[in-house]
Amino acid sequence: MPVLDDNIIDECEDAREGRLPRWWFGGFSSVCVAFAVAPIDIVKTHMQIQKKKRSIYATALNIHKLRGFLGFYDGFSAAILRQITSTNIRFIVYEAGKKMHLVDENAYLGKIILGCAAGLCGSVCGVPTDLINVRMQTDMKDEPNKRRNYKHVFDGFVRIPREEGWMTLYKGGSVAVLKASLGTCSQIALYDIIKTEVRKNTSVNDGVPLHFLTSLATSIISSTITHPLDVVKTLMMNSRPGEFSTTFHAAIYMMRFGVTGPYRGLVPAVVRKAPATTLLFVLYEQLRLHFGICSLGGDKING
Repeated sequence: MPVLDDNIIDECEDAREGRLPRWWFGGFSSVCVAFAVAPIDIVKTHMQIQKKKRSIYATALNIHKLRGFLGFYDGFSAAILRQITSTNIRFIVYEAGKKMHLVDENAYLGKIILGCAAGLCGSVCGVPTDLINVRMQTDMKDEPNKRRNYKHVFDGFVRIPREEGWMTLYKGGSVAVLKASLGTCSQIALYDIIKTEVRKNTSVNDGVPLHFLTSLATSIISSTITHPLDVVKTLMMNSRPGEFSTTFHAAIYMMRFGVTGPYRGLVPAVVRKAPATTLLFVLYEQLRLHFGICSLGGDKING
C-alpha cells in the first residue's frame, strides 16, 4: 500500500469534485430509492395490465382493498435484488468505460453507446428479478386458486424453472433488454451529458442544485422514451403460458385502449421516476463527493 504525503491528502480534501465513485455506490443508492418509490411502482404496474381503465387514485384504492398497506410492497424482495445486481452493474460498466477512456468527456455519442452497453450488461441479471417482481406485484389481482404465491424472490427462482422451465425466467427478455439499454442510455448517459453541458456553459458548482435539476430533466425524458417498452415488458412477464405467443401479440394487446395504450401508467411512472432518479443521482453524487476514490491519491484514501 503506497504512503501518501500530506499535500496529496489535502488536495483530495479540497478538490472533492475530482473524486471517483466506488463500485457499490450505484447499488446502495438505488436500494435506498426503492424503499421510497415501491408504492408508486406497483400502482404503475397495475395500470399497465388492467383490462378496464382506472385512475391512479382508483388503482391505489383497489390495491389497498386487496392487500392493505403492505400490498404496496409486494415483490419488494425482488426489487431489492434487482437494484443490488442489475442497477449496480449498469453504473459499474458505465464508470469503468469512462475510467478506461473508452469515450472522451465531450464525446456524447460515445457516452450514449456506452450507456446502451451498460444497460445491456445489467439487464442480463435484471430480467429474472424483474419478472418475479412483476408477478409478485400483480398476484393479488388473480383469483385465490390462480395465484402464484411466491413467498419471496428466491422462491420464485426455484419454482419458475421447476413449474414452467428455466427459459421462463427470461420471458419478455428481448423487450426488457431493449428497455434497459435505452433506459440506461437515456438515464445515466443523458444525465452525464446534461451535467457536463451545464458545468461547461454556466458557473454552477458540482453540488446538490446541479444534481437535482439535471436528474429531474433526465427522469422526464427517460420515462417518455422507454414507457411503451415497459408496458409490453410488463404484459409479457405477467402473462400466463400461451397468452401472448410473440412480443408482437403483446404489443397489439397494449393498444386495447387506443393510442393512449403505450402510455398507460405514464403519469405514475413519471411521478415515480422523477423523485427516484433525482434521489438516486443526488445520493450517488453525494457519496462520490464525500466518500469517493481520490483520483490524485490512490489506495490510502480509497480505504
